[in-house]
Amino acid sequence: MSDTPLSDVMAEHAETRTPESYERFLTLFRASVIGIVATGTASQDPQGQLRTDGNFGAGGTTHGDGRRRILAYADPEAALRNFGPRFNAGLSGEVLLQMAAADPECEGILVNSATQEISLIIGKPTVRSLLAPTTTEAPGRRRWWNRR
Repeated sequence: MSDTPLSDVMAEHAETRTPESYERFLTLFRASVIGIVATGTASQDPQGQLRTDGNFGAGGTTHGDGRRRILAYADPEAALRNFGPRFNAGLSGEVLLQMAAADPECEGILVNSATQEISLIIGKPTVRSLLAPTTTEAPGRRRWWNRR
């Protein structure tokens, strides 16, 4: 994966608004650690696997249009330096996509840049298309964070 910060790719897309720049953003988002406001509790078992109490989740926002989305922060280390502690956990973008897809009340993810006042939305239809099952994926696998 590229060493390019996610916030740089966000700035590129904010400037160009091309499908290619948005695709680069989505690809890097999936592979990046993203800051979130975690709710509930999580811990590691003796094998190092993450375990939750069934109430673990990601905080949301209705900023902009009133639709509920997961609130996320690109490039957590840079975000901490530039804006202070706005989040308390980090998860992979892939896991955040899975969380957004599983929550019927969630309309997607609002990703804030760590370097500029830029936010990009990953809407629910995009989330679903990114997570469309592949032929190698086992159907019905329960995720560690999913309460259902």
